[in-house]
Amino acid sequence: MIKNPDILLSKLYTTPKKAINCIFDLQVVILIALIVVTSASAVAQSSVNYDLPQNWMCHPILRSTDIARQQSLTLAVLSSDLTVDTTINYTAATTDTGVDIFYVYPTIDLNQTSGNTSMSAIDTNAAKFVYTEQVGIYAQFGRVFVPYYQQATIGVFMHPTPTEQDKLQQADYMETAYLDIEAAFDNYLEKYNMGNKIILMGHSQGADLMRFLLRKKFDNNPALLSKLVVAISGGEPNYSAIGSRTGGSLEHIKTLSSEPESGCMISWRTWESGHDGLGLDSVSFFYNHYFADKGLLYQTYDKHTPCKHQDSNYDFNYLTNKPVTRYISVSPDSTQYWGFDDMFNARFSCDATKPGCTYLMIETNSIPNDLRIIPNPKTPPDILFPEIPIPDTSSFSHQPNINYHCWDMQFVQGDLLLLLPQLIDITNPIGIPENNHLENNILIYPNPTTDIVHLSNLNSKIESIRLCNLQGKLIQEFFTNDFSVSNLSAGIYYIIIQTGKSTFTHKLVKQQQGQMPGHKI
Repeated sequence: MIKNPDILLSKLYTTPKKAINCIFDLQVVILIALIVVTSASAVAQSSVNYDLPQNWMCHPILRSTDIARQQSLTLAVLSSDLTVDTTINYTAATTDTGVDIFYVYPTIDLNQTSGNTSMSAIDTNAAKFVYTEQVGIYAQFGRVFVPYYQQATIGVFMHPTPTEQDKLQQADYMETAYLDIEAAFDNYLEKYNMGNKIILMGHSQGADLMRFLLRKKFDNNPALLSKLVVAISGGEPNYSAIGSRTGGSLEHIKTLSSEPESGCMISWRTWESGHDGLGLDSVSFFYNHYFADKGLLYQTYDKHTPCKHQDSNYDFNYLTNKPVTRYISVSPDSTQYWGFDDMFNARFSCDATKPGCTYLMIETNSIPNDLRIIPNPKTPPDILFPEIPIPDTSSFSHQPNINYHCWDMQFVQGDLLLLLPQLIDITNPIGIPENNHLENNILIYPNPTTDIVHLSNLNSKIESIRLCNLQGKLIQEFFTNDFSVSNLSAGIYYIIIQTGKSTFTHKLVKQQQGQMPGHKI
């Protein structure tokens, strides 16, 4: 992308007269500049070649060096005196289970100068440690894909009162990082997915970039969305239109509700109990319209009409204050995972007056003679979050530590280990036959059809009907059980039916007028 159109205009005006042959007026020059800028933006792409193994942290092509398959997934559940109560032996998937995990790691470049980390400057040890802490235990569910990428440095997020130029630069740096993630995902999707179900995971900056991936690749692609088990957006809040779980940063993808449902997003953030979590501040991409301008988000938050949007996050069933299901961390020697069942309580909290203020409030249980103060010697320099309990002082501000953002993922791993198998089970990608009991619930008739289609569901209400072509492109969306397809060309289409419980996919055959309509298939 050309970041300064004024430079382009200057070059056009200083071109030798004989090389121009005509004089452009200012309007024509501006039009040319806009065309060039638009074209450059449209073809912007990553400079990283993701066919090369060295550009991946985790990938099946790495074979013996793939840490996702090297690592022990043994979980020792410890009591307060550090004795082992229970040992659980999980096994990393070494074959294709039909499920893939695509993870984007958070900010590990603490350079306070704004920019992007070059591929040669990535602290791979820090990246691997963060992967192990946040995602490694989920390798039991399937193959893991983790690309290295040119992430935005922490300096990109440190403008307390950003100007418009600061916001544009932030969006540009994040777009550079996103283009790497998009290129890596496209490489994975084209060459390795082979119809598998997909779990997306990311934390902090990684969650931001994953949100962009959801918007660009999944939000208007029903076929790809049908593969999505869940998108886990750790540490980044979400918002939606009032009265909905969609229509905010994403147009169609919902935040998971209390009932298991595939193709949704889980988002949350954690704070110390008793402290008011900060709302979306000026540095957040939710307030930066350039992200929507670039197509990376559906909408950004309109601070001038605060009632237009609402927070939309997952509560992990902590609506009342209760013990965390299981806090899980890497052991000090990084050889296994340690779990604690009685160290923290959590409660889901929402401040309706401050956008972005939905979060888990965490309190540390007071246990006599508790020995579980575990600094981790494997921690990369200046990254503090493996410590248990949470340190009293922030490593960044050196103030009392009330922001538990660095520990977002650890607090909910016990809940996710219980939830993911349920979501995997109900995910039904296009091309994978539905179970017979599901097929019998949905009636589509006549099928083939020349015009009107009738749908009925014996078990629950149909909420929406989306029609797409064989390439997964959305053609039309319906909100009634009777609709016409008379304007469509003859051929085969997919109908994606959203009920209150699940998503079902069926083929629909459109015939030309004059052909005899068939029956339900």
